[in-house]
Amino acid sequence: MSNIVRKCHLLHVCCAPDLVISYLAGARGDLFFYNPNIHPQQEYEKRLNEVLRLAKLWDLDIISVEYEPSDFFERLAGSEAGIEAEPEGGKRCEICFRLRLEKCAEVVKKSGYASFSTTLTASPKKNVQLINNFGIEVSEDTGTMYLPNIYRKSILYNDAQKLINQLGIYRQGYCGCAFSISTPY
Repeated sequence: MSNIVRKCHLLHVCCAPDLVISYLAGARGDLFFYNPNIHPQQEYEKRLNEVLRLAKLWDLDIISVEYEPSDFFERLAGSEAGIEAEPEGGKRCEICFRLRLEKCAEVVKKSGYASFSTTLTASPKKNVQLINNFGIEVSEDTGTMYLPNIYRKSILYNDAQKLINQLGIYRQGYCGCAFSISTPY
């Protein structure tokens, strides 16, 4: 019998607006803010501070890691040439999604969480099927449990948008990486 005390769920959080949508859709658990793709560091800190504000408001525990953009750039460097020029939603994004889900699964396994999911599926700009497929693959590779979801399909999506506005949540103008700055939402 294992001595690990199982924690409930770890929710990877990409940004505060997607956290609001996910939270109103029923997502619960400890929060995990790992987003080495976000550029520049000031943007990373803005997004983290907004997530910290929500965590305090809703009394949620949060795990954040040091800002390590080298994680993202090293992963891109190991891929095919020209990946930086891929359009938004292309292979560069696939690498980014997988990187963040792998790190989340690593924390799940190390810290004894029962499962994980991601707020990436709250964004209307993201390919939900692709993200969920990566989550399932990562969970199979790591012996963890990924809970596929589509947080943006919640009947409370419009309420989430109103709450984001009421709380004055910072809304970023681009996905996050240095290559998406020129592709505003």
